[in-house]
Parts: sequence; structure tokens; C-alpha cells
Amino acid sequence: MSIGDVRLDANGPAGDLAITLTQSTTTDAFIGLAVNGPHLDQLTFFDNYGFRVPMIKLSSTSALLTVDNDYDADGNGRAGAPLLAGTIHMHVSAKSPVPSLVEVWGSVYDSGSGAVIGTTGKGDYGSIGVRDPLLSTSWYVPDHEPTGTPSVGNVGIPTGDVVVTANALTHKPVPAPPSATHTRWTIPADQISAAQYTPTQLAAALHVDYSPTSDVYTTKHWTTAADGSLTIDLPTHQWVTADSSVTESLHVAVDWGLPAGTLTSVFQSLGDDGTSYAEWDQPLHFSTDIVPAARRAPLYGRDSAGVLWQHQATSNAYSPGTFDPRTRVGGGWNIYNALTALGPLKANGTGDLVARDTAGVLWLYRGTGRTDAPLAARIRISGGWGIYNQLTGAGDITGDGHPDLVARDTAGVLWLYRGTGRTDTPLANRTRICSGWNTYNQILTTGDITGDGHPDLLARDTAGVLWYYPGTGNTTAPYANRIRIGGGWNIYTSIVGIGDMTGDGHQDLVARDSAGKLWYYRGTGNPNAPLDTRTLSGSGMNIYNTLV
Repeated sequence: MSIGDVRLDANGPAGDLAITLTQSTTTDAFIGLAVNGPHLDQLTFFDNYGFRVPMIKLSSTSALLTVDNDYDADGNGRAGAPLLAGTIHMHVSAKSPVPSLVEVWGSVYDSGSGAVIGTTGKGDYGSIGVRDPLLSTSWYVPDHEPTGTPSVGNVGIPTGDVVVTANALTHKPVPAPPSATHTRWTIPADQISAAQYTPTQLAAALHVDYSPTSDVYTTKHWTTAADGSLTIDLPTHQWVTADSSVTESLHVAVDWGLPAGTLTSVFQSLGDDGTSYAEWDQPLHFSTDIVPAARRAPLYGRDSAGVLWQHQATSNAYSPGTFDPRTRVGGGWNIYNALTALGPLKANGTGDLVARDTAGVLWLYRGTGRTDAPLAARIRISGGWGIYNQLTGAGDITGDGHPDLVARDTAGVLWLYRGTGRTDTPLANRTRICSGWNTYNQILTTGDITGDGHPDLLARDTAGVLWYYPGTGNTTAPYANRIRIGGGWNIYTSIVGIGDMTGDGHQDLVARDSAGKLWYYRGTGNPNAPLDTRTLSGSGMNIYNTLV
């Protein structure tokens, strides 16, 4: 067991605390972390699902945390579940600098006895270091020739969802040292518009705290100018001598949900009369760090024993197409010969699934909104579904807000079952779409891969060519003529339209080959090339006889 080091900026993007298990456990187990160092209350830890992990303070300089599977994940009455070898990613953020390194040790505990069954070895423990972002403005007048020389160090440290970086600075000569100045931060209206934001949207999402001492911070609010620019004015500083300086600290946080984008803001040192004595551009780069569970998809796999497992797409935005360690959903799923998600499944436990048993009865499993138990007790839909050889959750192709189902019969006719949103009759009577679908050996949907707002349908023919049928939004003709994606897809034993794994709004796809390797195809949103080149997502997936 080993733990990687973390280097943070105060209030910066959450750092990735990588915990690597070199060997799987055979019993229910969970991970405990010991942290040792000053000012631990300034640190916040999140697990690989994006949930905050509480610290149990033992003293002013030491604390304990339990990590991953500390709930009863497999439903056997004991905390935890067997842990698989691999890397678990936690995230750490800081409210303010910590004067020295915080050391982190790890142990694996048996859930039943509480005995330690594994620890970090010598030199395998991690450390966390935090430094502070500063905004500094200084004045220096050599030989009585005044020149303003502002400087910035890492302005804007968000809460783990956004990265704001500093770039090269510009300054201009000034006619004379001012007696007093204040700093003004401006986001110009043309920059806001070019980045496809609105002033109201950006002012609500971009939070700024100010401190003249890097200690106590107060919230500053944006002012919207008549032209749509946003400004924040910091307090005035008196300059007793020309050769003097002051340091101002800003903490910047951005709400999750603000679309990624880049714009250039401006810092100015202004005199009381409005004269600009120095100014410099400050690029702002908004990007994601932790993808919330509501924005990423899970993959479900059923093993030969009938146990259903969930693999959540990683919450680490910098590792797209990968998965967190699996968690057990429940047993008894070998009574079904068909499983499909009706609409997008999410890592937060939302999204519905249907399953057909060997007697031809179709059952509905509604999403609970819980990550530890994502599926509610089943609801019987109806019998007679044994006439179909393909069942595919189609998403909301009718546009009424309820996910629909398509089914292919043995004659190759495709039928639409419209979702009703009701628990007593979840699906309306079928309507015929068209015939000729027996040329395909797999029919699936990954949602809206064309970006037009209508879920599309994918199909692989017997020659291994993958096609997609654009959704139309027309209930009488829900799909337009097919469009070729590419050939060579017969190397895969299973293809899953998993939905959005990264929170970027594009629908992704994963495919398993005969060796059990799982491949990730990132969705592009481009209808002419809806899938990017594949990357390896994982291996060992042949333990599952069904993937959803």
C-alpha cells in the first residue's frame, strides 16, 4: 500500500491523493488514513465519489479518516466490501496555507475483526504541502524616476472545480508616485461575451474573498457596469514613500456548473482621481477538476454468480475514460436474460433499468438517488416479452420527459414502447417503427451523440460496421436514415452506450474485446465523427457475462 504526495495552492484545485493497493483483500475491508501535521482544520478531504470525508480529530496535530467502502456495500451486515487491487483517488483542498507538510499514512482494516491487514510501508506514505496565492503590487522609484511594477502570483484558487492561472504581466510608466491607490479587478464585457457567458451568470458563479494580511478573508461582490463589465474594487492604500509595497491576497472559487472557458481580465492600480498607474492582463481559465456524481455515468456488470457490480466513471476530470473501484449492487441477477438502461444512468444513483426474466416478464428497477444502493425494489411491468431478441433503452425519443424502450422481434421489426412516467403502467402499448433490423447483432443507444437534443440509436451489423440512426423527435418516425460510423467493431464482445462519463455534455461509449480489455470512445458531439479514437480503459472485464 502506498500514498502519493499532494501539492496544493490555498483554495486551489483539489489535489489528487492517490492510494494504491498492491493486493486485493479476500474479506470485507476498508481503508483508514492517519494524518499528522499542523492546522488540519484547513484541509478538506473528498472520497472518490466526490463526498466529503469527515476527520476524527485526535489532537491538534493528528486525525483519522475512513476511506472507500466504509458502509455495508455488499449488504452482508458488516461495513465495507472486498477491495480490489488498484488505485483509489481522493481529493484534498485547502482553505489557507499550512505552515509545514502534513504526513499521511494508510492502513487496511478487516471489517469484521478490526484487525490491520495491510499498511503503507517505509517510504510509501504521502505528504501534503500547501502554499498561498498572492496578488502583489509594489512601487519602486530609482533616481526619482517613478515606474509602477505590479506582479501577480497564482491569482485565483478555486474550490477544486476550476483552475485560474496567472500569466505574464504588463505594466506602464507613471508620471509620479501616487499618494494613494487601490486595486481594481475588471472582467470586460467583450471578454464575457466572447467566452459565451453572461454578466449575471459569471457574477453569481465567481466568488472572491479578500485579505490584506493573508489571514482573515472577507467576501467581495462583483459590480456590474452599464456596459456589462464586472468589477471589484479593493481597499485604498496610502503610499508614504515611493519605495514601499503592499501585499493583497485573493481567494477565488467558482461554482460547479459554470461551462469551461477562457477569458482575459484586467488588474489596475488606480489613484483617487481614477488615473491608472499600472495595469496588467490576467487570463482566467475555467476547467473541471472533480466531476460530480450527477454528471458522470456508471458501468454495470453481472458476473457468473449473478452478482451485479457498479463501476463508476472516475470523478477525476484529468483521467477521462477510467473507472473507480467497483462496488457491489446485489445478488440474484442471473434470473434475467436481458438488461438495459431506459435512460442515462448516473453515478449519483439516478436513472432507471429494466430486466427480463426467463419467463418473459419485464421488471422495472427505478433509480434511488443513492450511491450505495442505486436501484430500488423491482416493479413488474408485464409478461410476454420473450418474443423479442433485443431490448434497448432508447432514452426520451418522444420528447415527453419519460425514457422509452425499443424492442426487436424475431422477424426483424423494431417496436417503440413509450415511457409514461407511471409506476402502475410504466410503458404504453407498442407502436411499429420499421422492419429490416435483423441485419444487426447489437442495438444500443448512447444518448444524443449528434448534439441536436434527440437521442440517437446505434446498431452493429454482422460485418462489424457500426451505424447510427439520428433521432428526429417525431414519434411516428423517431429515427432518420442511418449514417456509417466505421468498421471493425466485430472485435468486441460487448458494446455499451454508457452516456457521459466526463461531464462534458457529450455521450461516450465503451467496448469490451475478447481478451477482456475495456476500450473508451470519447463522444465528440460532432455528427460527422461522433466518436474519438479509442483509449484503453481497463482490463479483466471477462468476469462479466453482461455489461450495461
